[in-house]
Amino acid sequence: MNDLKILKGRNGRIFRAVMNAIIPRGGVFREGAADFDLLPRADQLLMSYDPSIRGLFPLMLNYIQFSSILRNGRVFTSLSVDSGTRVLEAMEQSPFFYRRMIMLLMKLLTMLTFYESDENARLTGYEHGCHGKQKGE
Repeated sequence: MNDLKILKGRNGRIFRAVMNAIIPRGGVFREGAADFDLLPRADQLLMSYDPSIRGLFPLMLNYIQFSSILRNGRVFTSLSVDSGTRVLEAMEQSPFFYRRMIMLLMKLLTMLTFYESDENARLTGYEHGCHGKQKGE
């Protein structure tokens, strides 16, 4: 965990709470993001993004963390998973473009790291790689 660049410390705690709210335990699948250590791979992916995105990502996490106070009277990381999910759903439905784009990036990074695992991909029946038609089809 010490090799994390962006998602270390406070940023990691916030993003872990975001991932847990996006893919909660007992949601579509029995396991949720909380059942896996997704931060190292998410951090690797973030490091491959454009430097402007890497630089803005902690600000987006802070936005989620503190904008929750307006809706719930508490920072995002102190909310239950259900309350956190409602905060993120409200952001996703917001009339403000920037809130929807923050959520798009959070979901993209969460889903990429969650479903990249072979174990999680099997939950959906997904097979990694490109699969064209087999001969004879």
